[in-house]
Amino acid sequence: MASNESIKNVLVDRVNGTNLDLENFESNYLKCGRPVIIQNYLSNLPCSKWSIEYLLKRVGDNQVTVRGRTNANDYKVGVAYTVRETTFKDYIHDLRTRNHNGQTSYMAVQNISKVFPQLQEECQLPSYVGKLHNGPFLWVAREGHYEYCHYDPDASLLMMIDGRKQVRLFSCADHEKLYPNPLGSKGKTIQSQVDCDSPDLKKFPTFCEAMCYHCVLNAGDMLLIPAFWWHQVTSLTDSVSMNAFFGDAGKDNYIRRIMEEPVWPAFRYWLLNITEQNRSYSSFQRTLERLPICVEYLLLKQFHEEASENHINTLVDTIKTYLNLEKLPEFSGGGKHPPPLRIRGLRWR
Repeated sequence: MASNESIKNVLVDRVNGTNLDLENFESNYLKCGRPVIIQNYLSNLPCSKWSIEYLLKRVGDNQVTVRGRTNANDYKVGVAYTVRETTFKDYIHDLRTRNHNGQTSYMAVQNISKVFPQLQEECQLPSYVGKLHNGPFLWVAREGHYEYCHYDPDASLLMMIDGRKQVRLFSCADHEKLYPNPLGSKGKTIQSQVDCDSPDLKKFPTFCEAMCYHCVLNAGDMLLIPAFWWHQVTSLTDSVSMNAFFGDAGKDNYIRRIMEEPVWPAFRYWLLNITEQNRSYSSFQRTLERLPICVEYLLLKQFHEEASENHINTLVDTIKTYLNLEKLPEFSGGGKHPPPLRIRGLRWR
């Protein structure tokens, strides 16, 4: 739970997966943006056997990407960290011996099909994942690791395979109360300036007005993290987890939903953060010249959705308003494909 007595806390609901069909999951949780823990489901999937020992035997020699300096204050607010490559078995050696690397590193967001192809046949996803946006990914954390509070532009199903994690969640309706990092911050996610373990309420006074949904995940639990919901995860033990980023099935159902309240302010901030990431590049002028195409491509690439003309126009107008543009610059000619709205600093997620 949030570590301040003045902050409101509520437990995340738990349901039995044997009694939760896809229709009820979508209508009662996914589409209305309501977190839930699903029990008694993951044990039926092959990935449930992915203990650290099992992974060492199967993929110990595989190269992995590891974050460093994760014990620094800058990491707790998602500002900076280092990235290095090592083998999975060397990462686990560091983790288990609790040496300096082990105490300051985190193996995060490893794309299973690319990093651990040997596991692909065992990587069966739950039926609740409608339209996969990205992943699945594998995460292995040391006991005590604090992952900075942030939100993703997708729904996420977090599957606890081995160990235990504490999760704090805050609704997208409380977007500003979590004090997002300034527009233009690196990566695909939006990070919070608040250290949820020790919030500075003099610096971030409205944080105490946010509702904290909290839970402890045990091996076998699955947590739905709604799209654009803030979440902060702490590993209570050495742990293994997998997640998949996804959205609503259909041609444009996801975009239509996230462009409505209460999600829209968080989605708008995410879009403008990418805009600001690209603003200083010399190619940005050409991006603006053909902005509707660039917005359409961004949505197709990130969400695999074909947005309507009205939705694209709304998003283009949002960017124009932010940039104080009455109209877009005239197309000056060039190649078939304009410079995209590129997510800058993807290693920062």
